[in-house]
Formats: sequence, C-alpha cells, structure tokens
Amino acid sequence: MKQLRRIPLLLLTTLLLFAACDKQEDIDRAYTDYRYDIVTYLGQNDRGAVFEYLGRNDSSAVRMQSSVDVSKDVKAHERVLLRYDFVDAMPAANRDIDVYGSSTIFNDSLRQTTISPDSLPRHEVKLRSLWRTGEFLNLHCQVQYTGKARTFMLVADGNTLEQDTVHCYLLHDVRGERTTFWRDCYASFNVGALWKRPTVKCMRIHLNDETFPHIEFYDFTK
Repeated sequence: MKQLRRIPLLLLTTLLLFAACDKQEDIDRAYTDYRYDIVTYLGQNDRGAVFEYLGRNDSSAVRMQSSVDVSKDVKAHERVLLRYDFVDAMPAANRDIDVYGSSTIFNDSLRQTTISPDSLPRHEVKLRSLWRTGEFLNLHCQVQYTGKARTFMLVADGNTLEQDTVHCYLLHDVRGERTTFWRDCYASFNVGALWKRPTVKCMRIHLNDETFPHIEFYDFTK
C-alpha cells in the first residue's frame, strides 16, 4: 500500500505539463485524465483507502477502492477533494480507482440559529458552484486570504424551521483580520437532518456573493 503524498496539485500539474512539452515527451495520464470530486473517506482496509462518491441530487452511492493510505491526514467519514480516475470504464456500485492526490476541505453539519440574519457576519465570497449530493450541500467558492483562522459555517434560521421553505445562510467571519488575495475554498455541509424533515419542501441558501450580487438566494427543492 503506497502512502499518498499531500502536494499542491495545481502547481505541480502545471510545472509537469510545461516540462513534458519542452522535452517532447508523452504526458502521464495522471496529469491529463482525471476527475475532481468531493467524496467521503470511509477508512482503510487491507487494500487501501475506501471512498464513497455521491452524484448530484439523489444518485446512488459508489464505493471506490484505492491502494493509497490517507489515514495520517484524514479522519474516517470526513469529506475530501479527491483527484483520481476509475481503473476501468464499467459503471458499478463498487469500483477500483487510481488516486493522484487529495485535499482537506471545510467539513461541518448544518447549524441552527435564532439570531436575525441581518446580524450574522457574512463576509463576501466569490461563488463558483453550489450543489447537493445526497445529504451533503457542497460549495466551491473563493475567499480572501488572511493567514488566520476564520468562522465558516452554514446556519439555518430557526424561525423558519417549521415552514415548507427553510432559510439557510453562509456565515463567514474573517474576525477582523486584514484580507489579501482570493483563493479557492471547498466546503461540504451535512444537511441531512433538515432535508429528511417531511415538512421541508425547499432549502433556500443565502450567500453574500461578489460574483453574482443580484442573485439573493439559491433554492434546493424536493
């Protein structure tokens, strides 16, 4: 079982691509044929790390077996951004994969608040994508770098929990630190406790988004 090295994937990929072009060499498929997905790390077995992939909305789960060891960097049942490819092209509930890299992301569960949304710290983000996979709401955005810890969570307005549309807000607090350049950020929030409520028909997500400031919210409906 090989130990997976944690590396700055995008930078390394770029450097290797340039090097390969200069030398007129074939580029390894690890740098050309791969997927990026947010998946759940299930733990290790005698073959390596096991992950679970969920497609958008309510797609069936795919159990993915690898030969790497990520146990030193990731805890079981944490969500990670995985760079990988399937060993073969045959769809199945259990598949072998080649893993090229993994990155930790924000992991949390939906929280509840009774504080007025107008009082919540909601520092701006630049939205790239927002999607649901099963019980998880996943976010790809950019945030401004501070070099310090920040608060980043998804909270439900407790005053709307009994309504068919529950309002949720991305709470983002840089804690007064000076912000600099924008950098990519991935997060995955477990919203299953809310999503399974029979009275809930819509989960409405509010973001302070610099990219699309005219869009006030995004709806996820059953």
